[in-house]
Amino acid sequence: MINLGEYNNLTVVRKSDLGYMLTDGKEEVLLHFSQSTSEHKDNEEIKVFIYADKKERPTATEITPTATIYDAGFAKIVDIISGVGVFVNINTPKDILISKDNLPYDEELWPQVDDLLLIRLKIKKNSLIGKPLNRFDIISLHKKVTYLEQEQVNAHVCKIAEKGISLVTNDFMYVYVPETQLRGKHRLGMPVVVTITKELDEEYYGTLNQHKEILMDTDRELILDYMRNHGGLMPLTAKSSSEDVFKYLKMSRKAFKRAYGGLYKDHLIDFDDTKSFIVK
Repeated sequence: MINLGEYNNLTVVRKSDLGYMLTDGKEEVLLHFSQSTSEHKDNEEIKVFIYADKKERPTATEITPTATIYDAGFAKIVDIISGVGVFVNINTPKDILISKDNLPYDEELWPQVDDLLLIRLKIKKNSLIGKPLNRFDIISLHKKVTYLEQEQVNAHVCKIAEKGISLVTNDFMYVYVPETQLRGKHRLGMPVVVTITKELDEEYYGTLNQHKEILMDTDRELILDYMRNHGGLMPLTAKSSSEDVFKYLKMSRKAFKRAYGGLYKDHLIDFDDTKSFIVK
């Protein structure tokens, strides 16, 4: 039986105008010349990956896919269809759909073209679809990679939750970043550079915050940008709660007060009992 989404060892039956016809002794599939990495002879046994073409017919390729049913791998976003999902390229002529059911409800959090998702393939009817790996899937890969505290690592966002985001590094390691260690908005598949803060039970924790001096400048701009975009006003003061600060600016109260104090000291903002405003 020829297995979709997997590597198969098949025998060359004959050469056609389009490519090589391969068989497992019962079924035949086409290995197109464009998907062959070398010339083949009749009765030669070769290893190929089986994908479904646009007509959902099993088709062979000798080009290594980035992901299979059993092997996880990164896939690049190549198209986005609102209300449907995103399509990724896995090195086969037909792109693979990742359904909206496996993406955030808010489409603004969907990955953009050229972002990467760590996926495995699934069979749906006679075709292949992609499914992003979750935290437990990533940990179960059991990759033996060690990061040091304060080491900076390239990663991609793999989950967005209320209290933080999850990342998967280029080495397939899981890193959790709590909300207090974030700046700005993030989307699924987004590339980031995370600084490792600690390791606990085969999981890493990290921060996307920069050094305090750089962060203060960034936080000042976030505050001023918010005010510029809201008529020069902000419903926050130095006495605002942590919950309100995070609601409006997505930063910690400590970082807010540090940047807010600097803006006030420089006479760029002022405040009354309920709000702050830009000094003209």
